[in-house]
Amino acid sequence: MSKPGPRVIITEPELTKAKQIIDGLPYRDELLVAFAVVLASQGKLDQANIGEVLGVSQSTVKRMIKDFKKRCSEPDDEDANGMSWGGDRRSILTWEEENEVLGQMTPEAIQGHVVTVGDIQGALEAKAGRKMSLQTVYNILRRHKWRKVVPDKVHPQNDPEKLDEFKKKRFRRRYTWQPSSPNWREKTFA
Repeated sequence: MSKPGPRVIITEPELTKAKQIIDGLPYRDELLVAFAVVLASQGKLDQANIGEVLGVSQSTVKRMIKDFKKRCSEPDDEDANGMSWGGDRRSILTWEEENEVLGQMTPEAIQGHVVTVGDIQGALEAKAGRKMSLQTVYNILRRHKWRKVVPDKVHPQNDPEKLDEFKKKRFRRRYTWQPSSPNWREKTFA
């Protein structure tokens, strides 16, 4: 066994500078991932302490080590086709199945028939084979860029000439303030 050398003393400014360099590294930098793996195996540190040193969360350290092990065990060709971290993992139906159900509703909507969320919910539940919340149906509609049709601002049977005539006749003195009678002062203060 070798003789231990002198203890290295690191000052606070030096430690701050080292942490700034680590914080400056990109999140998925090879050096940062390799450092996490070495600390886990050689340093015998747990993931919470490694995350504190690297400035990332414990789950990120866990994911870094898992991805590193996966990358080392698989050939490079399969790594490009692997599943990325983002995406929808808890969907009830796939995008294609949702699109198929909404495609069945499209002809009715184009013809001008009212397609309600309840009708769409029933069709989606039949396709999925289970109940689905109303919020899930609204999320699916938003995901496929369906929108709620807004009614017209003007009634289709509206006659603009009659409306103008009505406006001219109606309540001409509506917003003018006048006393109830000409001698209201005498009645009030008498």
